[in-house]
Amino acid sequence: MLTNYQAFQIAFSLRCVSLKGILSLCVLLLVASSGNTAEEPNDDAALLDAARESYQRGRYAEALDAFEELQAETGLKSTAIVWRSRVQRSIGQWTDATKTLQEAVKSDSENAGLQAELALCLFEQGQFDAAAAAVLAALKKNPRELRAMWVQSELLRESGKLKEAAEAYRTFVRYYNAEQPEDAESLMWVARGSAQYARWNSVSQIFKFIINTLCPDALKADKNHWQARYFAGQLLLEKFNRAQAIPELKKALAINPSAAEVYVALGEAARQQFQWEEAEKQADEALKINSKLPSALRLKADVLLSDGQFSKAIELLTTALEVNPKDQETLRMIAAAHLLSDLKTLDDRKSAAYQQLQELITNIDAIENIEIEKPCKAAGFIIQAADGNPAPGIFLTVVGERLASRKKFQAAELMYRRAIDVMPQLALPKTSLGMLFMQTGRTEDATNLLEKAFEADPFHVRVSNMRKVLKVLANYHVINTDHFSIHVDSQSDRLLGEYMAEYLEEQYDDLVKQFGYEPKQRTHFEIYHRGKGLSAHKWFSARMVGLPWIQTIGASTGVIVALASPTATSPPYNWARVLKHEYVHVITLQQTHFNIPHWFTEALAVTSEGYERPQIWNELLATRVPQGRIRGLDDLTQGFVRPESPNDWQFAYCQSRLCAQYMIEKYGEKTIAQMLDCYRRGLSTRQAIKEVYKVDQDEFEAGYIKFMEDIVAELKGINVRPRKKPSEIEKAYRDNPEDATKAGEFAYLRHLQKRRREARELAEEALEKNPKEPLANVVMARLEILGRDVISAIGYLNKAYDREKPHPAVLDLLGQVYVYIKDYKNAQEVYELGREHFPNDLKWLKGAVLVYLRTDQLDKLESSLKVLIARDADHASGRKKLAEISLNRDEFQAAVDYAQDAIYIDVNDAETHHIFGDALAGLKNYKKSIRELKVALQLAEEGKPGIQLSLAKTLAANSDKDDARALVESLQKNDDTKEAASKLLEQLNGAK
Repeated sequence: MLTNYQAFQIAFSLRCVSLKGILSLCVLLLVASSGNTAEEPNDDAALLDAARESYQRGRYAEALDAFEELQAETGLKSTAIVWRSRVQRSIGQWTDATKTLQEAVKSDSENAGLQAELALCLFEQGQFDAAAAAVLAALKKNPRELRAMWVQSELLRESGKLKEAAEAYRTFVRYYNAEQPEDAESLMWVARGSAQYARWNSVSQIFKFIINTLCPDALKADKNHWQARYFAGQLLLEKFNRAQAIPELKKALAINPSAAEVYVALGEAARQQFQWEEAEKQADEALKINSKLPSALRLKADVLLSDGQFSKAIELLTTALEVNPKDQETLRMIAAAHLLSDLKTLDDRKSAAYQQLQELITNIDAIENIEIEKPCKAAGFIIQAADGNPAPGIFLTVVGERLASRKKFQAAELMYRRAIDVMPQLALPKTSLGMLFMQTGRTEDATNLLEKAFEADPFHVRVSNMRKVLKVLANYHVINTDHFSIHVDSQSDRLLGEYMAEYLEEQYDDLVKQFGYEPKQRTHFEIYHRGKGLSAHKWFSARMVGLPWIQTIGASTGVIVALASPTATSPPYNWARVLKHEYVHVITLQQTHFNIPHWFTEALAVTSEGYERPQIWNELLATRVPQGRIRGLDDLTQGFVRPESPNDWQFAYCQSRLCAQYMIEKYGEKTIAQMLDCYRRGLSTRQAIKEVYKVDQDEFEAGYIKFMEDIVAELKGINVRPRKKPSEIEKAYRDNPEDATKAGEFAYLRHLQKRRREARELAEEALEKNPKEPLANVVMARLEILGRDVISAIGYLNKAYDREKPHPAVLDLLGQVYVYIKDYKNAQEVYELGREHFPNDLKWLKGAVLVYLRTDQLDKLESSLKVLIARDADHASGRKKLAEISLNRDEFQAAVDYAQDAIYIDVNDAETHHIFGDALAGLKNYKKSIRELKVALQLAEEGKPGIQLSLAKTLAANSDKDDARALVESLQKNDDTKEAASKLLEQLNGAK
């Protein structure tokens, strides 16, 4: 007796060889696509069209009622039943939809359209045997029934019969060529089948044809066919072409605002950009419409997985399996969730967990022969996915992607390689493996794979971008040291690379000793400069994620580090700080087999930088701690991966660092190493705290919160007034226009919005009520400055100038005006008053520094600059000035320290290298001094004679008399250095 699979394979073979004999059935095609069996009366047809429009426009309740009424009409019964079942599935009523179709088939078993729709409904619920039977029945009556053809193709794929499935997908291409269908549904079934054929056979032209011809033709045939927009958007999203995908998806929603599948696709677009909050929002929108939609449940689970909430993710995925227990998408995600939850040592090839996984995946095409003594939970789902399908390539690929997203690179590579073995026609595992090679610094392997992936699919945006990155990287200069490999632009950043290599080697021993771990291979640092019309940051972003934007300037995968070059960003940043930060990630991630929580590796990386808390952190502490807006440790990683705002992201860094500080101050620095060891062994944070600190997590967090409260109590002069929204400011004024303060605030808002006439009227109104109203006076002063009447501006500001309770906006503008007119005495008073009342805000310190610099108050300048650079890690000019002051006092070691710190920010500043060289000479470190002075000469556009004179003196001191003499002789021709050069030459000749 034939099984259903054998029977429909025979039917499939007959269908392939009898094309000419069945063309006469084309009259039935349009009827079959909707389930019709007879010509419909015009009035009834109009009712059917209206009901279909209600469905396509998302009015599901209305459509459901309409189709139920139409079922009573004999001529429309089968069509109405098909559409009614679609409405039911769209709102998650799977059981009702199946029952509707099964009852209809019982009374009309000869209807190919009903059988095909039933097959589709059953397949979507994982009832493969029943679906196969329905496919056979449909194809027996109409061998060209497109829905049945699709389900048959998918059943072949699900059973691992890849050659037969490939041929089945190809028949959609042949069907289109032979039939040239014009109705929307037929066109979209052709699009689905053709797309799968194109994926498996690397026929990229078909994708273009689908997007540019089939989907537009479907919309021409039916303007309400939102499915065409949705499919085009999905296909573009598959290629990471978000720029074109998102507009298509939004147009689909414009037709049907209740299309739950489209919300999921928009959520996937957000997920591609790691916009987890938006992804969750879209998943929730979809679930409001269809609470059992598996794709929506998977998307929401993906959000939870990103945050390490494995049990909650598994709960959602289990719900999705209730709809379709054989859904490969769901099975692969739940397997990945269990792997990540249960097996913490997946990147240790010697671990029992990895060995078990390797045995399963290696034998996945013969899974029935495997016996595992103590299988993990994930093993059951892997076996379930492979049961009856010896080639689950997509399953393996997606599990690999989820593992790679959590940096389980060893296990992910195992998945990708096996996926390529069992389904070589798939481009996705090759692409994913190429991306993994990029993440782990194996660029040669990545190049080979990504080239093949691009040939197969030139429309894949991430693949295309990575190929461009690889071509740029191939031309970069490489500096190898004992422990690092620095890749830099040979034209722009060779000098930077040399200083980076030197800095990293200087830090290496201390960091390895501090964390008790030494990476097993050289760490690659890739520094991306601008080029080929793209900014340094875009190249860096493309390197890390294959897309043109991520939030930071530097990032690490735990194996490699990439940065946007500080010489190509404005202003330049402290690259030494970033290098150290990222290398701490490399150490702690590898040390713990990538099990360390995101928040803790960030805590240790930021702590290693050694700088004071930035201003924004203190402001956030002063605002959020009293309000109780503090994340617990279970929730802290969400501040990084799913921040609600830029400030939320900043506060996650702040909280993480303070948690590490609390651990060290309360329990001792050695406990950090103990925590890392706990994570290496796979313990959770809750378990680690109990083991290391001998308290439960709740008690630990209570102490940590008290620690933050104590810090806040010591903060002074921080403006914690909540920032009001423009609408709130306007409403407050409209509700109480007699309040001068509210009028002043509204006037200031209008000035910022450049509605200056209204701003003036509001400010004048406020000043009539209170002539000293601060913001109203600031508005009037700004308007006077625009009219170049600085004296009048000062007059307004002085009215609001209160030395006892100064308003920061008044001080800020008044200080700027005094500096502009060079009234440094009054400017100094203003800025020092600002420092006294608002010590946390750096603007007053920077203003005071400017005044001290211009008035040659070196003592005040020096003390203020020391405070400034301690709080601003990226302030190069302050460090350079301190180096200059120290050098002039012959405080050579201090000058060396300040100059070196300045070079860590701006490596291309010739003056800093000059100061550094002279200071080193003062310490008699002539060899290094000569190098610095030669670098200064190389960089200098002016002032070269002074650098040459310093170099000549250093060469002479280093007994390089001949080189010094040659240099001095050339300097005698320069008026600025002639006298000093002559004296030096006399000394050299005398020494001779």
